[in-house]
Amino acid sequence: MNLQEAVIMALKDVEALIPKMIVSVILICLFFVLGYAINRALSKIFEVFKVGELFKPLARHINISFSSLMLAILNVGIALTALYTISSVAFPEGMDYLNMALEYFGRVLSVIFLIAIVFVAVSRISEKIAVEGKMRGFMTLMTLFIVLVLLIDVTNLTPEIKSALAWGLSIGIGISMGVFSAWFFFHDILSKKG
Repeated sequence: MNLQEAVIMALKDVEALIPKMIVSVILICLFFVLGYAINRALSKIFEVFKVGELFKPLARHINISFSSLMLAILNVGIALTALYTISSVAFPEGMDYLNMALEYFGRVLSVIFLIAIVFVAVSRISEKIAVEGKMRGFMTLMTLFIVLVLLIDVTNLTPEIKSALAWGLSIGIGISMGVFSAWFFFHDILSKKG
């Protein structure tokens, strides 16, 4: 293949990509306008019906307003819909890779969400029952173990190693919680007998 044939083939590839790029740009513009319109409409609806006030007790615990959280979830949904639409119309051959990437992204996002819930729950419980230093340290240690179990799910390890690590950590968490619970609830009786 000489240089002229290589240039002609490259130009043909570019020519085949131009319609796909135009369709992609049009779809991006449409989804951007759609997302902007939906965001404005929902913001007005939330403002009129005072939705933020209804969920204020819940929002106080996570330091995020309910309206902002709902709009962020909506924007992520619109972005994913746009990505799927553009990929299926302009680049259908890459849908398998996109599905794999989105599946992994979903797993990572769910782990982050669960970690946030665990930390918020532990901090709120610590505040409510005014735990002492030793118990707070133990709860933090248990939280870190639970986070470690969740992180194992998104690591690139073999299923056998993942299973062994998850089982080991779960058994360790269970035994630690049992021993600590026995000490916490019965340490007065044990100290008297000793």
